[in-house]
Amino acid sequence: MYSNKFLKGTSVLALAVLVLASCSSEDTLTSDWIDSNTTESSYSLGSLDASKMISVGASFTAGFHDGGLFESGQANAFPSIVANQLSLVNESTTGTPLAFNHPNTVSSTGTGRIAIDLAAALAFLENGQGSLGDALVNTPGDGLTPNTNSPINNFGVPGLRAIDVAVQGYGTANPYFGAFQSGQTASVLGDAVASNPSFFTLFLGGNDVLGYSLAGGVNDESNPLDPSTITSVDNFSAAINGTLDALTANGAHGVILNIPPVTLMPYFQVATELSGGVKLLPAGSIDATTAGYLNSVNAYGAYNAGIDQVLAAGAISQAEAARRKINFEGGVANAPVITDESLTDLSGFNLPSIRQASSGNPALGIPGDIFPLDAIFVIGVPQGDGSVYGVSAPLPDQYTLTASEQAKILTAVGVFNAIIEQQASARSNVTLIDTHPLVADLFGLSSAQAAALGFTGAGVQAADGVPGVEVGGIDMVPISLSSAQLYNSVWSTDFVHLNPRGSAMLANEVIKVLNATYGANIPEVDPLTFEPINAPF
Repeated sequence: MYSNKFLKGTSVLALAVLVLASCSSEDTLTSDWIDSNTTESSYSLGSLDASKMISVGASFTAGFHDGGLFESGQANAFPSIVANQLSLVNESTTGTPLAFNHPNTVSSTGTGRIAIDLAAALAFLENGQGSLGDALVNTPGDGLTPNTNSPINNFGVPGLRAIDVAVQGYGTANPYFGAFQSGQTASVLGDAVASNPSFFTLFLGGNDVLGYSLAGGVNDESNPLDPSTITSVDNFSAAINGTLDALTANGAHGVILNIPPVTLMPYFQVATELSGGVKLLPAGSIDATTAGYLNSVNAYGAYNAGIDQVLAAGAISQAEAARRKINFEGGVANAPVITDESLTDLSGFNLPSIRQASSGNPALGIPGDIFPLDAIFVIGVPQGDGSVYGVSAPLPDQYTLTASEQAKILTAVGVFNAIIEQQASARSNVTLIDTHPLVADLFGLSSAQAAALGFTGAGVQAADGVPGVEVGGIDMVPISLSSAQLYNSVWSTDFVHLNPRGSAMLANEVIKVLNATYGANIPEVDPLTFEPINAPF
């Protein structure tokens, strides 16, 4: 996604994480990357025809990270890294490099990039000097310009959903495609097919559920094409089937990547990590007097009494009544009051669907509430009418992903992945790339957690419960809140997209599959040679 609201949020979260870390030096990190006895003389593409490689997908394919799209991001997108390795092999075996051109729609600054003034951040958080605004530097970009590079190989479009790929005139709705479309009525798929590929990578589907997730599960069910609505199963299946049919019509081979659970993205995890759980109202924010008032009949005491009445009337269960009761304590951290539409509708009793956030019951496999990034900027913040979100007024629904909303997301991802796998297996010239083993290993999931999140069998097997993937003696992690490992984070400062090191790790997963499928010997890359998280080390 690429709204201004989102970019503002990512800037502040980047600050919140980075100021927890002291500066370290790249010189202290030594890469002892060990290649797999691969020598240049043994390089081979096997039976892979990579003479015209193209890539179709969304942000990860385009190289969007750190809240923007710019030239170095394009160069470090995972398909770019794969293409470079294919070119290396082709040049070593035939003397001819292979082209992989990007739309020249962005400059070195592109659409802008998140930067942080660490000194200002520390001054504010440690000494109360200045403001968060002083510590944030959103480096401006030149914006998008019409493409003049032809032909192009990368058809990655930030924000692209599977159901958008064949839409004619899509450039009107999406400026990233509008900047390089072949004409006003063009579609991403049409332009990609017209390039006559011999080989392709396809990575679609994440945005068909991510918009709903970023919006906190609030969507307009009456408009199935709204970006914040999860794509229907029928529409998704038709889109993937049609896309693969079109891309392989001329005999091209390709790989298609499946979708990792989007709720694992740091964007949905860091708020609770920073607070140590769902109690996002810190100790000291509510004193004993305030807690007493909130618990009185003048505030939530009346609501609690109403819950007792509907319980007595048999309208809800004892378990739901207990979940809905609200109680604040003075001098300690408290969970905010949230909106939960999955609760029994008690509007007939003049009672809203609210409760305090819950950490769930991990022992029973019940997930806790999680908060999209934007929530940390409104929880506990006074509003224009004097109310305080999460305290005297419930946090609006868009700032929480409840267990039922998470289940909806995970179910959709599971169904979408089943479609992707089925469509790939039905074609001899399309190979599935399973992203789940890498994700499970990187996030340190247990096998039970991986299974609960709907991971593939290989993903469950790769879940060892230990966060991080070792690369050249260095533990690469999703996002670290410690100075010792922050440098090794593989997510970018927008917390939705991979940084170049993360893209390199994903590229290696593609290369492994190409080697196995086509009898090739394509060397993997050393992720440590790629740019790390965008921080002032």
